[in-house]
Amino acid sequence: KFCKMRLRQSLHLVFVLCKLQGLTSFTSRTQSRRTRIHSNGENAMEPDVIDIDVTDASDSEDLPMPDIKSQFCVTGVSPSKEMPLNEAVARITGLSLEDANDLIKIGAVWARMDTLTEEDILAQYENDDDFELYADLPKGWGSGTYEEEGELDLEEYIAKMEAQRYRRILSPQLIQPGTDLRLYPRPRRFPACYSIDKSSLLYQDTTFIVVDKPPLLPTQPDASNYYENCPGCAQDVLGPFYDILGNEIRRPLICHRVDATVGGCVVLSKDRNGQKVFQNLQRERKLKKLYLAVTTEPVPIGMHLHWMWSPQTARGNAGGPPCQLISHLPPESRRKARQFWTRCVLEVTKCEPIEMEKTDDYDPGDKQHYQSTIRLVTGRKHQVRAQLASLGAPIIRDTLYQPLSGMTLGSLETDEDALDEGIAQCRVPTEPIGLQAHAILFGGVKARARDPWWVSKPKKE
Repeated sequence: KFCKMRLRQSLHLVFVLCKLQGLTSFTSRTQSRRTRIHSNGENAMEPDVIDIDVTDASDSEDLPMPDIKSQFCVTGVSPSKEMPLNEAVARITGLSLEDANDLIKIGAVWARMDTLTEEDILAQYENDDDFELYADLPKGWGSGTYEEEGELDLEEYIAKMEAQRYRRILSPQLIQPGTDLRLYPRPRRFPACYSIDKSSLLYQDTTFIVVDKPPLLPTQPDASNYYENCPGCAQDVLGPFYDILGNEIRRPLICHRVDATVGGCVVLSKDRNGQKVFQNLQRERKLKKLYLAVTTEPVPIGMHLHWMWSPQTARGNAGGPPCQLISHLPPESRRKARQFWTRCVLEVTKCEPIEMEKTDDYDPGDKQHYQSTIRLVTGRKHQVRAQLASLGAPIIRDTLYQPLSGMTLGSLETDEDALDEGIAQCRVPTEPIGLQAHAILFGGVKARARDPWWVSKPKKE
């Protein structure tokens, strides 16, 4: 571990030195960057190959870069003069100004800016009527003012870089020379957004909104798409909404998350106080969440206590497999439990066989299907999906956990290769899975979702 830590520090130092060298020579010569991006996406805005060139017209110099097989994200640096954001985006991506404006409008453009305190961000939301919620840009940024900084030593530069992060830009701006940009030239689209209608509104009062989210619609904004998500679509279709003072809100706030492939009840708040109330109720275990799950194997009825490997669920940890790994054995000590494991509890209150009819979207074959009613005691990422799969009853269509059916971290001691092969076969589902957030009860609020997708709809005569 010590050697790995020193290696990471050495690599970071090399990167910083290269970055410093580029900054010091930024004004003396023109930087040029060319990248070829190959695309297999369905939402292509241009041909499959895009040339990215960030340079001035004079003294161009191509620096060959390795081919990038993924088209999802492009990073670049704005040219050495102040310019409108859409022009910088067009230069980096090779798109037209019109397409660059569309990228900004949908929320596919990010800039690396100085971090703000929570008080600064809240002050912007309350005082600036033209400021977009979730935009997270410093107030007054893009005003054209630019203060020349003196030379920074290595430690100061590292501290400055670590104090910055990328923030989404939702409106036209002027950007300063050398601003780091992150772009998504082919943003992800979510057609399920347009299946929301008036019947999707399950509950509303002066503080909370409960929406029946359709499957394949993300709860929170995607990195490349700010609008096609549960709060954005709810605002567009079901809004406008008004808070307790009668003021129209810009957009509901998220109180909790539901997986994109899962439909059902999602609670939104009209203000930040509602968010805090919901979080306190969740912390005090005063929420009741009921899920419906469909499997091809019966799920044992009763309370199930399992342990999830917590370093994998930590925020910002993108390494490792996308699935969550479960252990049925308790940790060896309380210290290890606190440090490495997350407690997961759910109760299966009912499991009964059901008849599934063949449709254009799903063929049940000759397998018997079972529908289980599950009370969620703790809310962890992929908890129901991971626990049912570890019990040998994975949810139908859940290609992320079906390869791990009946496997736990205890399988490492008996058959490590089988677990590795199962993880290698895990794929993020592209269809709605057999799981629904069916009902939620909290603070006097009761809401129940409509029939899930696997329930046969009566035929119209």
